[in-house]
Formats: sequence, structure tokens, C-alpha cells
Amino acid sequence: MRVPKPPVQFAGGVHIHRLVADMKRSIDFYVTVLGFFYDHGIREMAWLTRDNLVLTLSPASTGEGDTGNEGSSVGFNPECGYFGWRLESAAALEQAYSGFHDQRLSLSSPPDPGQGRPWFFLYDPDGYPVSFSFITLDYPEGKPG
Repeated sequence: MRVPKPPVQFAGGVHIHRLVADMKRSIDFYVTVLGFFYDHGIREMAWLTRDNLVLTLSPASTGEGDTGNEGSSVGFNPECGYFGWRLESAAALEQAYSGFHDQRLSLSSPPDPGQGRPWFFLYDPDGYPVSFSFITLDYPEGKPG
């Protein structure tokens, strides 16, 4: 099978942007809970990094004449989806869930790989889900060997 050459060559990882209600609270969450590195910015946009992921945060409009993004709303929108990480094993998945649970963070129901549910969601302060899963991929490098 011939795999077509992609029209764009990526230089790095993934960039995700989220609108948030409280910049400081969101920066604190992503840095202290998920281990992101705070690179720069805070008022209009903050840049955080981890592994091959760049996460930018900016304030959403509160409708009170603020300087946020006009007409934007905060929180999970099913059309925007989620991002997450694939972990190395079912044990690592269960350990991650337990660790977040011990911190009393907002979580979905626990993973249950034996019942076909090898994932869970951690919710950030604005309700955005971050997925953690253990799923064996046929092509983990994005293409056949």
C-alpha cells in the first residue's frame, strides 16, 4: 500500500488553544496538575508547553466590557473536542486516575479496560476534558512500518 506524502511537513508538536474564565487559575492548574512549563504571557495570552504540545490560554469574554475574546464562551463545547495522552499501560492509567482522585480533582468515572473503557477524563477549572487512555495503536508512529 502506497502512503501519499502529506502536503505539509510539521516542525514540531501540536498546538491547542483554550478560552478560560480565570487566567491565573488555569495556568496554575496546567502547571501544577499536568506538569506544563509556563513559557510566557498572562494578560492576553499565556503560552505553556509540555513534551510536543503547546497550549495557549486566553481570557474569554465575560460580557462585562472586558478585554477578552468578543462573543466567546468558556468551557467544554462538544464541537471543540478534547486532547489527551496515551499512557504506557493499564496499570499506569489506573495509577494516574488514583493520583488525580487523591488530589480531589474533577474526574469522569474511573477507567475500566476489562469492560472496554480504557480511558478517563480529568476536567480543568473551566470544565474542559483532558483524556488519559491506554489503547494499543496499530500504527503508533502514524504510518505502517
